[in-house]
Amino acid sequence: MRITVDLENTKYENCQKNSHNKCKFCGKDLKPIGLDYLYTNVSSELIEYERCTCKESKDYWKDVDFRIQEQKKKEHYREMISQFYSQNYISKRLKDYNFKNFKVTDVNKKEVAIAKDYANKCINNEQENGLIITGNSGVGKTHLAASISNELIRKNKLVLMGRLTSLLDMIKETFKDNSKSENELIELFSNVDMVVIDDLGTEKISSWALDKLYTIIENRNENKLPIIITTKFDKEGLLHRFEQSDDKELSDAIIQKLYQMCYGIELKRYDENQKEKASISDKTKC
Repeated sequence: MRITVDLENTKYENCQKNSHNKCKFCGKDLKPIGLDYLYTNVSSELIEYERCTCKESKDYWKDVDFRIQEQKKKEHYREMISQFYSQNYISKRLKDYNFKNFKVTDVNKKEVAIAKDYANKCINNEQENGLIITGNSGVGKTHLAASISNELIRKNKLVLMGRLTSLLDMIKETFKDNSKSENELIELFSNVDMVVIDDLGTEKISSWALDKLYTIIENRNENKLPIIITTKFDKEGLLHRFEQSDDKELSDAIIQKLYQMCYGIELKRYDENQKEKASISDKTKC
């Protein structure tokens, strides 16, 4: 095979000029990588140079590589979340919930204000604690949690929301799909900006599910990332429901950890006749 080079488009002066660059830390001459620098139609800004071995340069490139890797990981998480929501019917309902269409009453206005403040702090990466939203059926627990989630999503945050079984089904599917691993999904749950578990305690919980839930909660606590729980049960009620899995020790550990890392608010049904007052933790940890 004969390779021809268009000498008219190649200038020796340009080759000499672009054949070296200097380390911005120690001033060492750096050689270009590859042969791109030989051609005048390649911008000098696009030429890749070897990395200097001085300490400052190593530290600089270590930070650059880390940020690039984190961005790639974030995009990978986003693809996984999109796939989950495309297969999960509940998201079609949840995505329409927001603070504007949440019915604010004299009973819940303080809780709604706390939820809005909580969302803003999460958006600004100022919130490490989770939030447990309790109350009877029909008081708006899911709506309020989804309103927070959608605010975060609107600000480009990565959010996973669903019932525990739906979320854990993603992990179960890894046993059938070699393209994803259980560890990869645990890492997803442990590192996204927000995980929302809706109606916790309403479903029968297996020992396997308890084990995965504990791992996710513990990892998020270690990573200083928040979690939102909605449930109609109080602390003792959740513990009773979890203990049906025949693992009392693990059940107790999960509940204790949740109530250590979460604030709590309670939504009550609005009664125009009685005008009962809302119960609120006022940002006091449960």
